[in-house]
Amino acid sequence: MAKVTSSKIVQAYIDQLLEVGRRPSSVYQFAKSIKIKEEEFYDHFSSFDAIEAGWMSTLFESVTEELAADEVFQAYSAREKYMAFLYAWVEKCRGNRSFLLLLSEKSMMPNPLPAGFSSIKKHFRDFADSIVREGFDTQEVKQRPLLSDRYADAMFLQFAFVHSFWLKDSSKGFEKTDMAIEKSVHLAFDLMGQSAFDSALEFGKFLFQQKRA
Repeated sequence: MAKVTSSKIVQAYIDQLLEVGRRPSSVYQFAKSIKIKEEEFYDHFSSFDAIEAGWMSTLFESVTEELAADEVFQAYSAREKYMAFLYAWVEKCRGNRSFLLLLSEKSMMPNPLPAGFSSIKKHFRDFADSIVREGFDTQEVKQRPLLSDRYADAMFLQFAFVHSFWLKDSSKGFEKTDMAIEKSVHLAFDLMGQSAFDSALEFGKFLFQQKRA
C-alpha cells in the first residue's frame, strides 16, 4: 500500500471541496472516501482547518521564495518590492481561485477572506518588516514614535483588502485589481513616508524654537 502523504490528503481535500461545494461531513467520511484510515489523517493534520491554514502558508511561502530568488526584485525600492509582492500574490492565487472563493464563503470575517488567511499573518509581518526596515534605510519610510512598530500590521490590512478586492473583481483580466494594488500601495507608502503633516509639524517646531531663541 502506498504511503499516505500530506500532499495527497491536501489535494484530495481540495478536489472534494471543488466537486461537492462544501467540506466533508467528518474526518471519518473524508478518510474513507480517499481509502485511508482516520488515524492516518491525524498523523498529518489535526482538522480541516489545519489543512486550509497549512495550504495558505505554503502558498505564501512559495510567492516570497520566488521573489527572493529574483535578481530584478532585489534591485527594487521598498515601495516597488511591496507592489511586486501583491502582483505576484494575485497571480499565484489565480490558479486556485475556485478553491479560494469556496473558502471565503465560510469565513466569518467581515471581508470575504478565505478561512486560514490569518494563519499567514506572522509570515507576512516578517516579510513586511523587512521591507519597512529597508524603507527606513532609504528614507522612503519615516520612523515615527509609537507608529513605526505598527506599519507591518497596517500593511497586512492593506494586503487583506487587496485579496478581498480580487475575490470580488469581475473585470477582464482582473484589471481593477491591478489598479487597486497600484493606488493602495502608493497611498500606503505616501502615508508612511514624509507627509505634508510631518513637514508642517517640523516647520511649526522650527518657528517655536525661533521664538524662544
